Amino acid sequence: MKAAACRVTCGARLGLPEWVLGDGTEALATGHAKQRALLVLDIAAGHLAGGQIEAAFALAGRALETGLQYRSGRIVERVRAVRRSLTSGAPPRVVRDLDERLHGVCL
Repeated sequence: MKAAACRVTCGARLGLPEWVLGDGTEALATGHAKQRALLVLDIAAGHLAGGQIEAAFALAGRALETGLQYRSGRIVERVRAVRRSLTSGAPPRVVRDLDERLHGVCL
């Protein structure tokens, strides 16, 4: 299980969605809430690399909830990093929703 989580993290950082979006990836997101949120952000990055914007930002929104609940600056900054990795002219509604939630968050 730990090796699979490392593979997801490496795939997210290298921009290899096929490493991140394998079968049962979301089942890896178990354990402590903060660690789970960080893994969910890696999965979100994989979705983003694969062009699945809606799924990526839905997951990022879940992770943001955890980050705010636990007042974790690390999680919030990783959410911001996922957001910054999307560069498009007119972002979809799910991205604007995340932007609104991130606006004014200071941890």
